Amino acid sequence: MYKVGILRAGPRRLQTYQPIRFIQRLSSPELRSRFVNYFEEQGHTKVKSASLIPHNDKSLLFTNAGMVPFKEYFMKPDTAPFNAATSIQKCMRAGGKHNDLDNVGYTPRHHTFFEMLGNFSFGGYGKQEAIALSWRFLLEELELPISRLRSDEEGYQLWKKQGLPDEMIVKCGAEDNFWSMGDGEGPCGPCTEIFWDTMDDTLDERWLEIWNLVFMENYRTADGKLTKLPTPCIDTGMGLERMASVLQDKRNNFQVDQFQHLIGGLRRVLKTKNVIVTPSDDPSAHEKIIADHFRAMCFLISDGVVPSNIGRGYVLRRIIRRALRSAHQVGINEPFLTELYPHLLKGFEDGSYPELASRASSICNVIANEEATFLTTLNRGLSLLSNIFTHPDHQKTKTIPPDVAFQLYDTFGFPFDLTLIIAQEKGWTVDLKAVEALKEKQKAMGRESWKADNALDKARLSEWRNMDIFPQFTGYDHDLLHQESQILAVEATKKGKKTDVTLAIDPCPYYGLGGGQVPDSGTLTLANGSQWSVTDVFQPYEGGIALKIIPTDGIKNIDQKLEEDKEFLEMGQLVRTSIDVDKRTGAEIHHTATHLLNAGLRAILKTDIVQAGSTVEPKKLRFDFTYGKPLTPTQLDSIEKWINDAAKKGGETHIHHMKLTDAVESGAIAAFSEKYGETVRVIEVPGVSRELCGGTHVDDIRRLYPFKILNETSVAAGTRRIEAVAGLSCIEWYKKTYEPVPDILKMLRASSTKDAVSKLEKSMQQTRDVQKKLDLITEKLATAGEVIVHPVETKLDDILPIRVHLIDADLDASFMQKRANVLKETQAEYGHILLSKNNIVVGINTSKIRDYTANSILRHVLKSVKGGGGGQAEYAQGRLAEPILDMNEIESKIVPAIKARA
Repeated sequence: MYKVGILRAGPRRLQTYQPIRFIQRLSSPELRSRFVNYFEEQGHTKVKSASLIPHNDKSLLFTNAGMVPFKEYFMKPDTAPFNAATSIQKCMRAGGKHNDLDNVGYTPRHHTFFEMLGNFSFGGYGKQEAIALSWRFLLEELELPISRLRSDEEGYQLWKKQGLPDEMIVKCGAEDNFWSMGDGEGPCGPCTEIFWDTMDDTLDERWLEIWNLVFMENYRTADGKLTKLPTPCIDTGMGLERMASVLQDKRNNFQVDQFQHLIGGLRRVLKTKNVIVTPSDDPSAHEKIIADHFRAMCFLISDGVVPSNIGRGYVLRRIIRRALRSAHQVGINEPFLTELYPHLLKGFEDGSYPELASRASSICNVIANEEATFLTTLNRGLSLLSNIFTHPDHQKTKTIPPDVAFQLYDTFGFPFDLTLIIAQEKGWTVDLKAVEALKEKQKAMGRESWKADNALDKARLSEWRNMDIFPQFTGYDHDLLHQESQILAVEATKKGKKTDVTLAIDPCPYYGLGGGQVPDSGTLTLANGSQWSVTDVFQPYEGGIALKIIPTDGIKNIDQKLEEDKEFLEMGQLVRTSIDVDKRTGAEIHHTATHLLNAGLRAILKTDIVQAGSTVEPKKLRFDFTYGKPLTPTQLDSIEKWINDAAKKGGETHIHHMKLTDAVESGAIAAFSEKYGETVRVIEVPGVSRELCGGTHVDDIRRLYPFKILNETSVAAGTRRIEAVAGLSCIEWYKKTYEPVPDILKMLRASSTKDAVSKLEKSMQQTRDVQKKLDLITEKLATAGEVIVHPVETKLDDILPIRVHLIDADLDASFMQKRANVLKETQAEYGHILLSKNNIVVGINTSKIRDYTANSILRHVLKSVKGGGGGQAEYAQGRLAEPILDMNEIESKIVPAIKARA
């Protein structure tokens, strides 16, 4: 049982205690139940927790307080469907203005995800009743000792009415007792806070704030001005984890029942992986981080957030990767996070968040894939950091260079804050502003491009998920490509003058499930006979399939077409599907070909290469893989032969559905960039290839023959790319490649390609011989005396003698350079300007002429004659805007330019 003193508010200076007594111990589920039941009995409507994604507030990255779902009711209480409400709200403070991420593990109370118990009034009651309700809950329901609190003057009098003596009420200023959602625009007001005395002076927080009662009386405008709300409201918040620590006699939140389940499970996992576990009632910082972050990632994914490099998805990615780094610190170097999931569920056995159980497979799938992706680069990134820490030049400043921090982010997937944590543990630092500047520079160069409109579309369409819109994909069966389907949902949105139409149908034969395979296209025929083209197929959320459609005669009359067909483009209407079979077939051939290419690379290179991406199109494929050096022509020929031999021999593709662990143990190749569920689809060609894949494939690999590798290139450090064609597309490629051959044979007067090679080699040798003779003639001409036209003589600054030479237009730039070199050696007392059409060259011997350079002479001329160019001390060249064609133009344009004063 917990021994308690009193509740108090204000600074630590007050040290008065009530007599110690025992209080009841409540679990987290019991506390949830007690709280909600109490306020329901007091006339409050129980409201289910809103999503962590605040759909009604674009100013927030996450729902970060219990009042967020009710924000509009504080503004307009008359629109609220109830006068008073109570809720247990899921909250996240790990991004944006409200970010506790960096504190997790190092303080006893901070979390990324937490639960907020709250009661709210929208004009139903005011301060006095709010204080009385909280007072009775603490004293009568939880049976806590008398508390001490702090409020504004009115609140002070109200607490006095509850029986608190003056010495138990500490009045603070507005900086401590005024609440708002950050510094931005929105409802706000004075508050009174209730503190619990832990009676432990060794804690940083002896006086623990457990409940905040906010009196929503004001509205803060964008410029910071406070105005009065027409109807005062009440907003309260009590952190479940904090109150649980009080009721369960725990020194910090990470010792309460929810975290005991998780951290106990973590320690059992550690033991199975032969990691030494030190028993302790107070978890280590890394144990706290792993437990907190695992809980947060599961709740985020259950609400539809998936890892990405932007917005909420990036916050999730950071949370997962920070947890993995802490796991690495305690000795886990392999995937393990999903093993904690059963222990997480134990903390929510009361069914308060049923989505955790119903979406378990999807949640674990996302975590496992992100985990596997990051673990492949974690050690390499840490190795890079280790080299920096031991480098003498960097040890002087103890600062990780910005380009290294950016490389860790860009190449190894280290969030910047993770790099900072690792640096701080070593006593080092990182200039995050400089790193962010590098990131923005790369983004501007297009390395991190993404379409905001498309992202918004998908965010909006993800709301279909809440409507249980999950079409059945039937496109694996070719007999079902042309069938009758029912419209489940349709959405028409206006973007400027453009209208986009998106719909979902069930069943849906159109492929758009990703995996590198291009989506299907085709047509939809409505019940009135009207036809629409399917231009794109995508997944707005896991399990959802959406079609982008336009009228078959184009988008110019789309609004008119919508009006004509609106009766037949509604939920429940039937449509007839027709898929572009040629496009689908080509994609299937090249998708299966990527599997054989993956297998062929492993067979020939004798190494376990990792797929780094792929694109499967109807007429070609692109396959990226990890390999440290270019493939030799011999290796490429061997891979191509391996695939063609397999294709000629043939083999049926078999489809298996099995557990992910069983599939991997059976030797099936998995691309960790993809998302897999608990049950996976395995594509197997016995004795040839076995791979996890959700794409469509040929029934027999004979259809892949012939197969041709078009090129092999580098796409990044340690990553190679092969582009190839297969089947009918390969035959088409060979045909197009052969098309010019008859003309070549005719031009070379060759009887065969072999004869053509011989004659081409002979012709090329003749060309080389002619070029040598031409170079010899040019050299002799360049060293001759006066070349065709005598130069014009003038002076620069009335000091330096200049000779201007007109070069025959048939002589190239190479000749002009050679001639300038000859002139500056044989006529070293002159500066030489050579002109041929638009070309200008200046040569000067600086050992004889010391006050000028070729570049300065050229720049002097270009001040009067339009053009551009530059060079060095003895040689400069450029281009004139207008050509110099004869000596008259030299006299009229160039000579005056030389004589012009600087």
